[in-house]
Amino acid sequence: MRTWTRLTAGLAGLCLTAACTLQTVGAPTGELTLTATFDDVQSLVAGHSVQISDVRVGSVTDIRLEGYRAKVTMSVEDGVRVPEGTSAVVAKTSILGENYVELKLPAGKDMTGGPFMRSGSAIAETSVEPDIEQVTERAGPLIDALGAQDVNAVLDAAATGLGGKGKDLNRLLRQITEVTAAYAETRQDLARTIDGLAELGDDLAKGSGELDRLPGTLADATARLNHGRKHVKKTLQELTALAREVNRTVYPRHAARLRTLLHELDAVSTSMVRGKEDLKVLVSRIQRFIDLPPIVVNGQLLTFVWLKGLLLPKPKKSSDRPRPPNPVDDFRLLLEPPR
Repeated sequence: MRTWTRLTAGLAGLCLTAACTLQTVGAPTGELTLTATFDDVQSLVAGHSVQISDVRVGSVTDIRLEGYRAKVTMSVEDGVRVPEGTSAVVAKTSILGENYVELKLPAGKDMTGGPFMRSGSAIAETSVEPDIEQVTERAGPLIDALGAQDVNAVLDAAATGLGGKGKDLNRLLRQITEVTAAYAETRQDLARTIDGLAELGDDLAKGSGELDRLPGTLADATARLNHGRKHVKKTLQELTALAREVNRTVYPRHAARLRTLLHELDAVSTSMVRGKEDLKVLVSRIQRFIDLPPIVVNGQLLTFVWLKGLLLPKPKKSSDRPRPPNPVDDFRLLLEPPR
């Protein structure tokens, strides 16, 4: 009797062990072990596949409850290296298919570029694709609210409204694409504009006190202008009357004299222009004469004697005839050294 009982217990344990490992029989495994924690694993069980780009590279070996989340342990085949930053997604092969874990490589990396994850590493980024039941559950209230007849009516109305509008819809989609592309190209410019507006806001915030006083200052200035408007108008009227009086009395009376003064001024300007070169020569010779060393004759400076004869007028002779003054001769007399 005892022998029969022991035999029965052994068969039961064998069956239980076989049932636990039946799902993992033939599942690909390797030395690389990874873990990932999900909010929901749906119908995922041990033995389901682990895939990369729809290629099976390993299997799920264990699922345990960790708090209110599910910790999934995966075994990856030997020779397959998983880059760091890889994310895990619980997905489904089809609407009625089984679940699996998809490993998505990080952007810009492939299976040949490291660094790679080591055995025992945990995948930080995880997500779960919604199941058909979840989608139907969310869309159920909307379908119930519309009703079968309402849905048909909506579809008929859509068919009627969109009938013959294929080209217009294509053009609309193309324009939307162009607008989206233009927006993407100007994204940096928009970001700089927003930053500039933010800096402007900061500057305005710093000068909030002056901005608060600005309306009062403008109001005072406007009041002063309004108060002085009559005086300004009166002043302009008086200036206009003065100009008219000058044109009527002063200008006709002194027009001839003004013309004469203008002609004389023109002659003076012409003479100044003609004498410009002579003035340059005069200054140059005076400077050269000053730079010469002093000459002493009979105990007197020759320069003093020459200046004395130059500055004191000469006695007039009866035989001398008056002649008109010549500025050029006077300049020459001044610059020539005494003999």
